[in-house]
Amino acid sequence: MNATVAPDDDIEGKARDWALTVFGERLSPERADDLRDWLAADPRHAKAYDQAEQLMLALSGVDALARETRPARAPAWRWAAAAGLPLAACLAIGVTLAARPPEILESGRAVRTATLADGSVATLAPETRLRKAGLMGGRHYVLERGEALFDIRHAPGRKFQVEAGQTQVTVLGTRFEVRHAPSGEIGVAVERGRVAVHRDEGGPAFDAVLARGDSVTLDAAGARPAKLADPTAIAGWRQGRLSYVSARLTDVASDIGRFSAVRVVAAPGAADLRVTASFRADQSRAFVANLPTALSVTVRPRADGVLVVSPRAR
Repeated sequence: MNATVAPDDDIEGKARDWALTVFGERLSPERADDLRDWLAADPRHAKAYDQAEQLMLALSGVDALARETRPARAPAWRWAAAAGLPLAACLAIGVTLAARPPEILESGRAVRTATLADGSVATLAPETRLRKAGLMGGRHYVLERGEALFDIRHAPGRKFQVEAGQTQVTVLGTRFEVRHAPSGEIGVAVERGRVAVHRDEGGPAFDAVLARGDSVTLDAAGARPAKLADPTAIAGWRQGRLSYVSARLTDVASDIGRFSAVRVVAAPGAADLRVTASFRADQSRAFVANLPTALSVTVRPRADGVLVVSPRAR
């Protein structure tokens, strides 16, 4: 007996139902698993879902223009009216649909793990802010600050992209880390799989595909590729370990403040000194106290308890 194949109309309807669900709520891990399973069951599912999601983004854009001349906000339930219509017909009612702000994830003072709408998982370091791009940005996120480890659910034909500053990281099926430091420095490291890293502004252009164990640090001066001794050790901050290879002292000081109760300020003249070190976050005070043995700096506490690292007088 031949297996029953779902008609395309049924697939489009289910894709619209899922897109409406993702748009209207934060999926629980169980619902995210259901979506992941449905997308993986048939290549047509992922294609239909992507079309439905892109259509909602277009409708939201039309509605945003309409609201400029319309004082009252249309109720969000009108999105449901689109579920029963063919994709093309939905365009006719776009101006009546209400938009919602992009999804924003923030970690506060603790590490936070979140399941994204597509079933991928993001682990955020303390004081990290991750934003879903646009109103319905699909699998496109912006790392506004901090650092995050991404474990990506494979979805054929639907790329996952993380933007940090002027750098774009496109997933080719992987687990990877992106860091957006206070100095503007961007770091990317790959635990498994591959990512494409692209930058055409904010410094010399850079295009490369990183594989397992590859990393790159980008700033205004250029890009510094490196090979990781142990790819599984990336995002060591999940276990309370801070590790650096030629990192700016000002960024290390910022991390210490995010991962411990110790407050550190790198004064002008010391902020751009480079640090290579690995230590536990609960050893931060001892690490700072020992900085003068490795760098030409002094460490003095201010009246408010903040440790100030300054260039050593010559």
